[in-house]
Amino acid sequence: MERSLLKELTDKRLKAYLKKKEGVPRYWPTLFPLDYSDELTWEALAAESGNTIVADVISYDSAAPEKGRKVIGKASGEIAKMAVKRTMREKDFLTYKRLSKGVQGDAEKQKILHLVFGDVDFVVDAIDGRCEHLALQAASTGRISLNAENNNGIVTETDVDLGIPKENKLCASKLLTNEDFDIFAEAKRVKTASKKTGKVKYMFMDEATFDAIAETKKVKEAYGYLLTSTHGTYEGDLFLEDLNKLLTKKRLPTIILIEDSDLSFEDEDHVRTELEGWKPGYITFAIDKKFGRMQHGPIAEEDAESVKKYAIQAKKGHVLVTKWSDVDPVCEKTKGEAHCFTVIDNPGTFYILNTNSTSKFI
Repeated sequence: MERSLLKELTDKRLKAYLKKKEGVPRYWPTLFPLDYSDELTWEALAAESGNTIVADVISYDSAAPEKGRKVIGKASGEIAKMAVKRTMREKDFLTYKRLSKGVQGDAEKQKILHLVFGDVDFVVDAIDGRCEHLALQAASTGRISLNAENNNGIVTETDVDLGIPKENKLCASKLLTNEDFDIFAEAKRVKTASKKTGKVKYMFMDEATFDAIAETKKVKEAYGYLLTSTHGTYEGDLFLEDLNKLLTKKRLPTIILIEDSDLSFEDEDHVRTELEGWKPGYITFAIDKKFGRMQHGPIAEEDAESVKKYAIQAKKGHVLVTKWSDVDPVCEKTKGEAHCFTVIDNPGTFYILNTNSTSKFI
């Protein structure tokens, strides 16, 4: 194990590159901002919420009546380790050497930069993508599920419940595929239920679910669309701002769309498949646009002096990038690692509606 074979790379240059690097826009930093913990455990606190408890009107010289305090609920678990590695093999290294020796125009310099930093981009974006996957799973279903179809690591728990109460996990009165599905009635039902925990203000959903809702008879009738007698269909297009204006008039939660995150999973045979982000058909009702935290912890390699002797390291947020080389065969390895997990705070204030079923939540 030796430090990088690539002459352009030093700890300082890697750090500078990562500092300037702009990643793919993701939802997770808004839904679950980073929060550091020096312990490798995550913890969600369920604070007291709901209607305001009013003070008592009492006479002078009387002691103030004492009110009860709800016990703060707590869910906890072990912070997950995420890691990904990529190798620049002999053929790629020979290409790098050939380009480095030749006359370097702009095109050649770009190819060299791609060879030097391409794997760095890959591992950072891969960790970022897994954070997005965990966050959207958590936000849309209230749990995180890892299995052979979406994860290539060894995990001790395949399903982690993040604490949203069972009574807050709802099924639709009528399937979204039913022409009589009524988003207004469903939203009103959740809003009424949330009076005890804090009134919900937003509905988060995927694009396909929104498109299906926009085509329902109840929505189009509310907008006065004309029924075409010959085809039996409504005329016109309905956009997000149109539906949100109507929801606002009805004093119901407004919609926030979660677009496709373009994630892929590569299994142990290097076969890549599309990875689901937001669970289709699930609508999450929330008080705020922030769901909780992406709690992250320390990484052992970061403070290991023996590793620093043989590897180049730098950090991008919670992601540690390590680069080193081997000589038999000649190769350059790049690893990205993070210890983090999605935490939903005040899970009792969230409500999730499954529009795919009238009887089973998951």
